Order: sequence, then C-alpha cells, then structure tokens
Amino acid sequence: MRVRDLLGNNSLVLAVALVIALICGGFPETEHITNKDIAMVSLCLMMCFSLCNIKLTGLNPKNYSKDILKAFFLCMILGLAVTVLISFFFEGDIRHGWILEAAVPSAVSVIPFTALLLGNMKSSIVSSTVIYFAALVMTPLVTLIFLGEAINPQTLLEYIAILIIVPLIVSRFMRRLHIPPAAGSITINLLFAVLVIAIAGSNNYVFFGEPVLLLSLLIAAVLRTFGVGIGLNAYLKKKGEPREDRVPEILFATHKNTGMAGALAVALIGDAAAIPIAVCMTVDIVWLIYVSKFMFPVSKIKNEEIQSASAA
Repeated sequence: MRVRDLLGNNSLVLAVALVIALICGGFPETEHITNKDIAMVSLCLMMCFSLCNIKLTGLNPKNYSKDILKAFFLCMILGLAVTVLISFFFEGDIRHGWILEAAVPSAVSVIPFTALLLGNMKSSIVSSTVIYFAALVMTPLVTLIFLGEAINPQTLLEYIAILIIVPLIVSRFMRRLHIPPAAGSITINLLFAVLVIAIAGSNNYVFFGEPVLLLSLLIAAVLRTFGVGIGLNAYLKKKGEPREDRVPEILFATHKNTGMAGALAVALIGDAAAIPIAVCMTVDIVWLIYVSKFMFPVSKIKNEEIQSASAA
C-alpha cells in the first residue's frame, strides 16, 4: 500500500494520532504557543481545505430550512437533553462539566468530517452556521438555568469569526489553486491528526486518575455518543434517509464542541469540571474512527463508483 493511500485513510490516521496522544501527550508548549492555539489553527485550516471545493452560490438558509431544523433539533435538543440527563448521575464540578458539554453547539469539525465522509456539505455548512448563531442564545440560557451563571456570548462570537467566517473567505481564494480532491483529503486527515494530538494529548492525564470515576465517565460518554449515534442511524436508515444526509445528521447529534466546553469549564468552574469533557473528547475521537470505518466507509462508495464505471 502506498504512503498516499495510508495518509488518505482517515480512520487509520485518527487511530494512530489517538495512540500517540494518549501515550506521549500533546505538543510541547511555550509561553506563546499552547496546545489550544495549535488546535484552533489546525481546525481553521481544516475548514479552509474543506470549503475550497464547495460553491457557496445558492447557499440561502431558506432553501435548507428543513435541514437546519433537523440539525438544530439533533444538536441543541436531543444531544443537549441526553447530556443533561447524564449529568444528574454525577455530583459537584463533574456534573457541572457535563452541563457545559450539553450547552455548547456542535463541533466545527462536523463540516470537514462531513467532507471526508462524502456527506451533504452544503447542508452541513448552512446548518453549522445557523446553530452557532442560535447558540449565542441557547448556550448562555442553558448555563444560566443549570449553573446559575450565563456564558458571555463573546466567546461564541470569536469561534464563529475564527472558525467559520475566516475560512469561508480564505477558501474563496484557495479555489483558484484548483487543489486536487485527493490532496485536499490527505491534508484534512493530517490536520485532524494534529487536532487529536493537541486536544486528547493535552488531556491524557485524565486516564491516569481515579479508576472508578474514569470508568463511570467512560460508560456515560460511550452511551451518550455511541448509543445515540447508532440508534439514530438505525432509525434514519429505516426511514429511508439517504446516506449523504445521514452523515451530517449523525455528526450533529453526537459531535459536540468539546474544545469550547473544556475551555469554558476551566475558566468558569475549575479543572475538575474539565475531566468529563476530556473523557468525552477521547470517546468522540474513537466514535469518529468508528463512523468512518464502519458506519459510513468511503472505500465502499469508491469501489461502487469503480464498478459502475467498469460496467459502463
């Protein structure tokens, strides 16, 4: 197998990155560059490469109202409710960490991962953007109700500017470079690996703490992510939902912005509140590997395309 094929295998790249992160930790930090900074830059670049082959003309939210409503329900109603329910099985700052995980919107990486899995990109872009603006109200409201303290919407506005608006603009200039799709996919995979090492690696200390607490958090995180994701996918398949639409819908329901939740936990509550979020980060990465390898394998689609071309 060629190196290009290995680098193009997103489940393999993510798995290797996760092992490195858990064993070696995150990247070395300096006074001016932290793992959080590295994660933000890698995510911003991922967004740029994910969007550069997408035509943004005709992306009127009115044309995607049904997709937006679905995404909002899956992320800010279903995903939020399940996570809040889980929080009641824990106490103190650990419970507060689950509340913050529930309150944040879906991960911005839903968009590049939708691209990697050949899902409905236009729906993913429009729905993600609307969800983030809706979160300006929803996230402070949820934290106010359950924690008694509202999050400053400025944090969310910064995420929208850096991780959505800037990549949208930069990607318009990148379109002129005519980057081959295969090269773009490999670049996104490598940037995902950097993101995994920066996030999971900088939080690997969680897996060397209290074993009973760790086990309970792992079980809760697996049920929240794998349970909801597998159950939802089975339901959508039974309804006859097309594969390309199921990809972003499953991601909206299961893939929260744990980076934002972790930063908010440390800033508002303390390090203990970040523990369940760090566990969720790791489970999320394993979930993405599972989704790309077993639920929505791209290799299966490519083989079908080759067979169709041969038959023609």
